[in-house]
Amino acid sequence: MLLVVMIGLLLFFSLMGMEIAWAIGIAALGFIVLDQMMGGGVPFVLVAQMMVTGIDTFSMLAIPLFIFAGDLMNATGMTQRIIRFAAACCGHIYGGLANVGVLANFIMSGISGSAMADAAATGTVLLPEMKKKGFPDAFSSAVIAAAATVGPIIPPSIIFVMLGALMEISVGRLFLAGIIPGTIMFVAMFAITWWLSKRRNYPREVKATTVELKTTFIEGAAALFAPVVIVATIVLGIATPTEAAAVIVLYAVFLGVFVYRSLSLQAVMRAAGRAVIATSVIMLTVSTSGVFAFIAVSQRMGEILTQAMLAISTNLIVVLLLVNVLLLILGMFMEILPILLILAPILFPLLGQMGVDPVHFGVVIVLNLMIGMITPPIGLNLFVISAIGGVGVIEIFKAAIPYIIVLVVVLLLVTYVPWLSLYLPNLLMPTNSP
Repeated sequence: MLLVVMIGLLLFFSLMGMEIAWAIGIAALGFIVLDQMMGGGVPFVLVAQMMVTGIDTFSMLAIPLFIFAGDLMNATGMTQRIIRFAAACCGHIYGGLANVGVLANFIMSGISGSAMADAAATGTVLLPEMKKKGFPDAFSSAVIAAAATVGPIIPPSIIFVMLGALMEISVGRLFLAGIIPGTIMFVAMFAITWWLSKRRNYPREVKATTVELKTTFIEGAAALFAPVVIVATIVLGIATPTEAAAVIVLYAVFLGVFVYRSLSLQAVMRAAGRAVIATSVIMLTVSTSGVFAFIAVSQRMGEILTQAMLAISTNLIVVLLLVNVLLLILGMFMEILPILLILAPILFPLLGQMGVDPVHFGVVIVLNLMIGMITPPIGLNLFVISAIGGVGVIEIFKAAIPYIIVLVVVLLLVTYVPWLSLYLPNLLMPTNSP
């Protein structure tokens, strides 16, 4: 009964618009207060203990470093260089600037590791240009919002770092596991943009000359090399994911100071400040979610959820489908972090007992949560793009429905073909190295 009250409080406060970290913390604290009043044994000291334990892992250090690196790269003008290169590559085919947005977000995903950061960076540059070219505002916004969902699938990924720390899974293997599914997402969204644009006769750009293509590639080569630096240092055993995050920060500073000469001390300080603020919000959510998750596990929420699913079917195919449906629904009403931190300790053991590889399921759960980024009422990408482009959230969502359908098809493909996630990790990091 108290478990139901705790979940009810979480949903109530979330729907009322309270910051998710506070909603989770108050819901957990409410459970402990009621439990004490009823003579239960859950102590108040649990709050402090679990809040500290939840963030006391070395892997978590990668989060502020990747955020810092992403901000530094935006400050150096890498986003503009990447967009110019993408425009030279595909601006002339059906889709024009829309598919430039898809390609640019795919490239950006190897730098920032954040869907919202990619959406904001590419949306700020491309949405005004697409409006000038005659693209409908809702379609333009939908393309950028959907394309940015590939961000946390392609390494580096802040969500994979948290998942690896939470479930003690190799972050390096998770990074590698996201490459093929992320590429499939990109190809699928590029194809649907091409088809919609051809059908609706949207404008295209003038084809770039060979010289222009070479020039934009040379200008953006250093930025395009950033994902290679991250993956190579991890796969070759040169650095852990956390150390690789520090390496990419140094790489961004080097580019900004010595190559592009566009990075000032003030810009570095502003980027550091934004990284601190973003990290504090994430860590507070991780801390309060740790308390919530501990209570949920101690109250046998996992057992209840497992029994409910297995009562419907014990067939792995059906169970995976039910898990996907559950995550897609929750993604509509909750933010990514609480879903991940609360359900991962429950779902991973369940599916592990049924023979599902944790690295494979890690990709599945993150892909689910990315689709939630473009579904209302809590779709964060929708709100970011709405604020930039001045288009209503519901209008963007309606225009994004073809992309949601395509992403769900990709989700099912990744769910039921584990090879897509496991091929590269098993090839390049066959052992569970950190």
